[in-house]
Amino acid sequence: SPDLTTNNPERQRQKKSGGLSIDNSTAENNTTIFSIAESPKEAKIVWAGTDDGNLQVTSDGGKNWKNVAANIAGLPKLTWCSHVAASQFDKNTAYVSFDGHRTGDKKTYIFKTTDLGKTWLSLATPDIEGYVHTIVEDPKAANLLLVGTEFGLFISLDGGISWKRFTAGLPTKVPVYSMVIHPTADALVIGTHGRGVFILDDLTPLRQINAELAEQKFVFFPPKTAVVKLGRGGNSGAGGAGIFVGDNPDDAASVVYYMKSRHTFGKMMMEMLDANGKLIKELPAGKGAGINIVAIPTRLPMSKPAPTNNRQAIFGGFFTPSLEEGVYTVRIKKGEEFFNSNVTLLFDPKAAKTYPAAERKAQRDLQVRLYNLTNQLGWIYYAMKDMQTQADAFAAKGDKPVAEKLKTFSVEVKKYQNTLVALDGDFYVDESEALREKISKLYLFVSNYPGKPSDGQALQAAGLETEMSKVQKQFDTFVKQTLAFDASLGGQKFKLKTLEEYLKD
Repeated sequence: SPDLTTNNPERQRQKKSGGLSIDNSTAENNTTIFSIAESPKEAKIVWAGTDDGNLQVTSDGGKNWKNVAANIAGLPKLTWCSHVAASQFDKNTAYVSFDGHRTGDKKTYIFKTTDLGKTWLSLATPDIEGYVHTIVEDPKAANLLLVGTEFGLFISLDGGISWKRFTAGLPTKVPVYSMVIHPTADALVIGTHGRGVFILDDLTPLRQINAELAEQKFVFFPPKTAVVKLGRGGNSGAGGAGIFVGDNPDDAASVVYYMKSRHTFGKMMMEMLDANGKLIKELPAGKGAGINIVAIPTRLPMSKPAPTNNRQAIFGGFFTPSLEEGVYTVRIKKGEEFFNSNVTLLFDPKAAKTYPAAERKAQRDLQVRLYNLTNQLGWIYYAMKDMQTQADAFAAKGDKPVAEKLKTFSVEVKKYQNTLVALDGDFYVDESEALREKISKLYLFVSNYPGKPSDGQALQAAGLETEMSKVQKQFDTFVKQTLAFDASLGGQKFKLKTLEEYLKD
């Protein structure tokens, strides 16, 4: 091409600063092409915006260029062209933004052409705050536009007729300098000035909103399949503040829905049910007007084990079993109304070839058995601790014969309780084991391999279940003793949590 700028010498000279020395970092000079956009629909159409106010376009691959900036009504001459975006749907359509703040003009300038720059429509409205750095057209929904300004991110769902500020997780006044939509992940990656990089994970709900949908009371968006991936070990090594590692996506299943109005009266909850209609999870539901996203964990809740001072036993509780693969019903209870959808849980397809479904099921089944043993033992351990506390309190206030029996009972409970866990050792060496540690260590080893557990592991698990049944039997005996004490406590009673109550706390 020829020089597409004004090539004005006055804008290229070094300038003195303060009269003492030249202070020139080249930021004081311009006449530079700042933004180039090739049409995705027609390779011969190329746009070029300059920092000295030109907007050039060629439709013959660069043989001929035309400056169309003068066709834009309301745009001051020589205003910096901050971004050009060629439409991904129509070769004659483009979006362009200008930034005049360097000359004291802080107005919002966004324009659209549908005829290769002959005529322009302003898309700026009072809802957009700040001068514009970038504009992006969604590659799958022509009416979805995103604009980054000095004061944040603004979104239009109707092709630029109206705009809304985006505030979910993004600082209100952060300058948005650059944006790109990932072609396969459907994620918006936002580059900001001084605040780092932000990612809006999924644009698909925004793509589906239209005038008809916006008038409906409640609408579920089509659910995406949730993939449970294998955990990965390793670390980034020791380093200073210059080393940064971002978070990996979690395994949560996202349920997305739209509400025309905010829910204000009555209970609103989300339930997840399996194929047999059994309630798996209950979560608070988003109540706001507009798009709501509820993340449903695809793993069982963290276990509630008894205490230990064994490192491997502690690590064994970090990873809980995933929910079973399959289709789950998702139900929103909104006051007296119910709205149903579904979500599919799928094992990582890349790993499924290595670990067949039958082997994964065998591993998960054993995981769940050990997970349940962990919770059962934790409940028994802390229930016995409550027995001791209450028995000591009753003994301090009761008649001497009863008090002596209560004290003896408290000592017996504590003695047996101490046989269930290993709290000695120094956390590095000389670590002992009891039932608590045996369960957790086996759980850790089984969890580390997503295939079929070994025969030895299955046999060991069966042995631990037998041992747990003996513990449960002894615990039941202690409970019967507390019931016998109740009759002699003058109306007071031992109060112990059930397993269900323990797990809910």
